[in-house]
Amino acid sequence: MKPMRWPWRRTAAGDDPLPSGDPARITAGTRAVAVTGIGCVTAFGLGRDVLDDALAAGRVAAAPVTRFDPARFACRIAAEVPEPSLRFARDHLSHELERMSLFVRLAVHASMAALGADPAVTGRPRLPEGRGLIAMGVAMGGLPHIEQGVLKQERSGPRKTTPFLIPSLIPNMAASMTALRLGFEGPQVTLAGACASGTQAIGHALAELRAGRIDWALAGGSEAVTTPITWSGFEAMHALSRGGAGDGAAGGEGPAARPFDGARDGMICGEAAAMLLLHRVDTCEGRTVLGRILGYATNSGAPDLTRIPDREGLACMRLALRDAAVDPHDLGAVMAQASGMITGDAIEAAAIAELTGSHQPPVTSIKGATGYVFAANGPVSTVAALGALSRRRLPPVAGFRAPSEDTACIDVVAGAPRDIDPGRPVLVNSFGFGGINASLVVTR
Repeated sequence: MKPMRWPWRRTAAGDDPLPSGDPARITAGTRAVAVTGIGCVTAFGLGRDVLDDALAAGRVAAAPVTRFDPARFACRIAAEVPEPSLRFARDHLSHELERMSLFVRLAVHASMAALGADPAVTGRPRLPEGRGLIAMGVAMGGLPHIEQGVLKQERSGPRKTTPFLIPSLIPNMAASMTALRLGFEGPQVTLAGACASGTQAIGHALAELRAGRIDWALAGGSEAVTTPITWSGFEAMHALSRGGAGDGAAGGEGPAARPFDGARDGMICGEAAAMLLLHRVDTCEGRTVLGRILGYATNSGAPDLTRIPDREGLACMRLALRDAAVDPHDLGAVMAQASGMITGDAIEAAAIAELTGSHQPPVTSIKGATGYVFAANGPVSTVAALGALSRRRLPPVAGFRAPSEDTACIDVVAGAPRDIDPGRPVLVNSFGFGGINASLVVTR
């Protein structure tokens, strides 16, 4: 397959690729940050192994919506987290935590798991030594609680509004409840960069670690917005798939979202949180290193408010690779943003083809399996990328059968996992509304 060339592509000063070389050289870089813990909650269940197993098997988490009656909508499926699995040990915050929006509970659970604690057993795990940071990406926060609060006030009057309404919907409450639950007294930040939020949180932590201002960080993202107003908004934009639900590996109707596929017609919404425990390389002695973050970049710009960026997204990928000191031809794989959107997937495919040229690394996206999890997209994809490097196999795009003419320019992983070289890094993309772009480069 020949890479698609864009007639409007401009070559900017300093835009040339870095000299090619042995990809093993990247592991010695002093700017790399070690991943020493992973906490992950998706619609498949708890933990990174559950996610990796499901992705490798080509499973799909989409099922009929249970959080509201979806009969009036064309899309009636979502990838929902099974809430009964989110158990927490009782402590002085239990009453408040139980009344928080789901995105808060997901974030607290994933953060504790990243620290190696069982949230159902441990009230307050031991924190790493040194200066820490909590960096959380959240896009829409407590949108379900906002909708419920407005409806309840209109039906029953303002005196029936719960005092937990405001605390449960504030975007920073995921980071704040995590800090309170952990007894953490250091800095916390919440980044709201649409669907790039979680990736930007990891990038912020990376910068703070590199600068030596902190010794460790919990960084990632959380989102859970399965609520009628979400469906109304995205159906008005023609963004949601009308496809069937089911477990693709078990012979169901197949996935609703088919990233890069010729039959794609939109995304499916999901719920998830993923948090990484990050350490400076010189402060992680005695810890198991699960992977490394080599590089990061974020930039702005898109043709309009809602379109996936074209040349700006390509520039972001180039900047991330330059930050990691990785040549595009050294890439082992790409974990794409692709969600099943007709235009967005085509634009990203063209950007990847332009970036990698004749090299053509395998490309995958997990959105057909996990659903589109907004602020958690990048962190969950990063967990999947690290899992693929550990297992030396890149998961396939769930439901992918054949490309469209505008996605045939890349090598999409289809049907079964693809063997990859664990010595080569993986590029992870996240792009959001408003032209917010973010990319990470990770390695084993």
